[in-house]
Amino acid sequence: MALQNKDFLVLLIRLFLGYVFFSAGICKLTHGNFGQLIGPPWLEERLAQYGLGLFAQVVAVSQVVVGALLFSQRFSTLGAVMLVPMNISILAVTVSQNWTGTPYVNAVFLLLNLLLLAYEYQKFQFLFSAQPMPAPVVPRLDTYRTGFWPWAMVAAALVTLFVAPANSTLLTNAAGLCTFALAGIAVLVPAGLNKWEKVMVAQAIANMCLMTLGKISGALPVLAVNSAVLLLLLLLNLWLKSRKSLSPSGVA
Repeated sequence: MALQNKDFLVLLIRLFLGYVFFSAGICKLTHGNFGQLIGPPWLEERLAQYGLGLFAQVVAVSQVVVGALLFSQRFSTLGAVMLVPMNISILAVTVSQNWTGTPYVNAVFLLLNLLLLAYEYQKFQFLFSAQPMPAPVVPRLDTYRTGFWPWAMVAAALVTLFVAPANSTLLTNAAGLCTFALAGIAVLVPAGLNKWEKVMVAQAIANMCLMTLGKISGALPVLAVNSAVLLLLLLLNLWLKSRKSLSPSGVA
């Protein structure tokens, strides 16, 4: 079953937010020895001054768990629900601390989070009705919830979580890269993506790996170029599919 533009965008948002929070949690647990987009890696050290070191560890583990749930596709709805209070809390902290620019970034993350829930709004209708609800229409992306690969990805994420506190950069990076690869395989194996969408998913996973290996000379320039190409391909793919859906012979 071919994906519509909104389906593919939701798929990419899940991968993006999954990476953002999974890598942020692992980075905190390794005290900065894991590539990531957001921080701060020194959270535990700072909060330990106030007797809140354990709380910082809980935050880090929660970020890893939520990121892994989003990555898995199978449990992505649960991950999106759990991420809402986390995003709101992070946004409140950044605003209260007057961090320049950071609240805007976190506001974008919260917006993307809410878009994921809006995509699956039919699954939550029963919360607002006392009447029996008809069976919801199954979103196209629910086909990605089945099979072996989501479970393999969750297992790799748990291995990464358990080895991170050991401060073994090699083991943690290897487990993290394996997690990213399996998250990509879980998306690429089921039918539904066209060849360009498969290329973009592969590019997104490559970016995660490049960010993890960001300290290696030459990795970050490649990351920038790959991100630019990914954005161009995404815009082109969305435009072409929109034209096809609007044409008389197009299929939505």
